[in-house]
Amino acid sequence: MKVKRYVGETAQEAMQKVRSDLGRDAIILNTRKIRRKGLAGIFSKPLIEVVATIDSDISSKPPKQAQPSAPKPAPQSYAESYDAPSFINELNANLMQNQQNQQKAMHNHRQTEVSYNMAADEDIKLEIPKPVEIEVPAISELAEKELGESFTPSQISEIKNMLSKVYDAVKLDYESSKLSDISKEMLEKLEKNEIERVIINDIKEDIIEQLSIDDQQQESKVKNAVYDILDSYIKDPQPYSFNSNKKVVVFIGPTGVGKTTTLAKLAANMVLNEKKKVGLITSDTYRIAAVEQLKTYSEIIGVPLSIIYSPAEIVKAIENYKDKDIILVDTAGRSHKDQYQLMELKSLLNSSIDFETYLVISATTKFSDCVEIIKSYSFLEDYKLLFTKLDETSTLGTMLNIAYVTKRPISYITTGQSVPDDIEIADKEKIINSLMGDK
Repeated sequence: MKVKRYVGETAQEAMQKVRSDLGRDAIILNTRKIRRKGLAGIFSKPLIEVVATIDSDISSKPPKQAQPSAPKPAPQSYAESYDAPSFINELNANLMQNQQNQQKAMHNHRQTEVSYNMAADEDIKLEIPKPVEIEVPAISELAEKELGESFTPSQISEIKNMLSKVYDAVKLDYESSKLSDISKEMLEKLEKNEIERVIINDIKEDIIEQLSIDDQQQESKVKNAVYDILDSYIKDPQPYSFNSNKKVVVFIGPTGVGKTTTLAKLAANMVLNEKKKVGLITSDTYRIAAVEQLKTYSEIIGVPLSIIYSPAEIVKAIENYKDKDIILVDTAGRSHKDQYQLMELKSLLNSSIDFETYLVISATTKFSDCVEIIKSYSFLEDYKLLFTKLDETSTLGTMLNIAYVTKRPISYITTGQSVPDDIEIADKEKIINSLMGDK
């Protein structure tokens, strides 16, 4: 790739030289004002210098030759060529300096770059972490002042976008130089586990910050560093404790995630293994099959079941279970797009009862849908995560993504349909090792 420099009396003239020589696919790298040579340059209007290149992949045709222009008072030998490596090295040097200045500030706010606002009755605004901002030449200012009269806003925007792409490529090269092959391989494993790109970038920054390139040559150090980073993203598991003051546990979540079966698994374990007195309540009267399913489970494990048809009935149903150690409440699967059903659930949870709430999410759900689900349940003041259907997916990235975004603990996971066997307390070590490729 050859990078060329063009000079003209005006920005329009310099850009015309670029187009004549390199064609319309030329990439503008930099634009600036320069002084004319000699003493006359001190008192004369500055010239406009444009640095441009062309990607050889864009067109196989050789660039057009510049048309000779009329003689001008200024010297004619303005166009100069030089190899790209020297220019890229200069960009790298500027990037490294800027990176050092921003690294400390990045570290302080990184944890809040992917977050959500859980204020009641307000929409959650997920803010995806932005790439490191690079201090680029003041082309935007020059474009507005000098190029504004010669080019349309869309053309100026195109120039800015092309320059941004060049700098992004340089930034990626810089980051790549700071990572060993071992670190890159580990990041690829995490990406294959469908961990979100913004989180991968966060992990990458942490690796660069914590380990020198020499330390990254040791696989054990890289694995330990990545393990610690992932460990900081996932809270310690918080299963239900019978020492808790919250006697009533409510299971909520979208349709089809397996809430009823999960509730039955927990109830069976508490009755058969922990010898506890359990009462069941269901408000899922939208689906007759769901009521019949839970009634069958309740008869098998020998626990009572109450059916409520409105949020107001929950208090009386709970009072009837005063002798129980724990009360498990099954709710109807709510579509995160059905505001009416969500309002009904909110009314149920706004009763005087102190609930412990589990948000049930399928591990097979894609992250974008999980984000919408979390938004729809923004009225919840507190909840724990419960992931189902781990046996139906080969990746666990969704679990990390949601734990990272919500900052909520994972309580249980389910790994099949068998009642009561296929449920267990979440094991953070197992989850992290699996994400790192250890099966």
